[in-house]
Amino acid sequence: MPKSFVLGVSVGESFAEYTLLANSKPVAQKRSYLLRENLKQSLQQFLSENSAHQPTTAFISLRLPKKLLNYHLSGAVAHITTEGFEHWLQLCEKGERLTSKDLLFSIHERILADGTVEVPLKCEELDPIIAKMQLMSCKKVCLHFLHAATNPAHVQLAKSYLEEKGLQVFTPEPSDTPHESTRWKRNALNATISNVLEDRKNEVLKALEGIVTEEEIHFVTSEGKFFKKDVSQNIGSQFAASTALGLQLGSPIKADVLYLGFENFVLISSHTWAQTWESPWGKIAVPHLSTKELSIQPTLGIALNVFQRFDFSNTQEGWEPGPMFLGRGQKPCLLDLWSENAKLNKLQALEDRSSATGIQRFKNSLVAIAKTSSARDMDLGHLTKEMQSLTLQRLAMEACMLRQSEKMIVAGPLASVFANAFKKDPHTTVHGSEFSESEATALFGIKALQESL
Repeated sequence: MPKSFVLGVSVGESFAEYTLLANSKPVAQKRSYLLRENLKQSLQQFLSENSAHQPTTAFISLRLPKKLLNYHLSGAVAHITTEGFEHWLQLCEKGERLTSKDLLFSIHERILADGTVEVPLKCEELDPIIAKMQLMSCKKVCLHFLHAATNPAHVQLAKSYLEEKGLQVFTPEPSDTPHESTRWKRNALNATISNVLEDRKNEVLKALEGIVTEEEIHFVTSEGKFFKKDVSQNIGSQFAASTALGLQLGSPIKADVLYLGFENFVLISSHTWAQTWESPWGKIAVPHLSTKELSIQPTLGIALNVFQRFDFSNTQEGWEPGPMFLGRGQKPCLLDLWSENAKLNKLQALEDRSSATGIQRFKNSLVAIAKTSSARDMDLGHLTKEMQSLTLQRLAMEACMLRQSEKMIVAGPLASVFANAFKKDPHTTVHGSEFSESEATALFGIKALQESL
């Protein structure tokens, strides 16, 4: 019997990973640095190079850069609420706005908590709102009617009317959460990211054209559910990869997972679920395995603290343009401390990208910072080793204090680089072979699909 191959794809903020599985075992893997490689082309190249393992099913997790979740960058979205509740989201919780004040509207309708219609909805009252939206070139609208979860009649009526006028309408997804505000904020964020999410999805879909049928392409959420290409709402995909890692790697042995990825260092519980995401916009209803981002992160900036000693800043420099050792970064960050480490430079997606000029610029930056510091030892080698030691100590301490299980598994592309931080912990295992987000996504998707049949 011929083998059946499954494709796992994990698209992050700056990196994408691809894994081909046969009988739940990886037969080919690749990681792409999206700043230097196009997502569609790199996936096509991976599939072409492994044409002997052509997949029949694909599972994809998508994580969007937080900066793209900002409505200023993702496009205008109007909000229509029950009259009197126009500013309720901002009043309920502090957080960044998800739309412009000029695009907050209300309509005279009311459904009581028991589902009784107190004030019927008149669709013609939506016409002035539609006219204002057209003047502002806004084509996306969120409907947030009070108690719509109990009786969705008004939401469905308004949605049909607005769609007939050519608008893209977003309504809160069904949820067990009793808090209207978390459902409304999830809906608002879904609308905000819809265009960016569609672009990411379409890149993957185009790369898979002629290889995997659309019916066998599944975009995975953190709840183990799927959404298709024509559905724009799913912020739940933001945590799909981390949930997959926790369930596939940690659950079998009841251990937390410390994933040391290029983009973030995150501690994932294998058994505790969070129902909401503490986002920059407040609490949003997104069920996912409990995750905690460490204060130590791969692109954390290097600066002087209040005592004028070398320390880390609170700002992550990110991968665009990236750490200085890659040649384009302008500010020193944590990973630059390992710029001459052979293990780092051999990692997939970073191999052959190290720049001698960039490394020297990083060293020059350290020297410049040292001159304004209170450090007595100005030796560059000693400073680098001290910062490396500080990194490992903080990493080990945070992981120990934050984990919820006695056991912990350390995995991810940077696990081998930072493995020494955990060598004295008898309850921690550093994963011998890299277990990628894409592999976890594929295994998570296979299980979810089987359970849905």
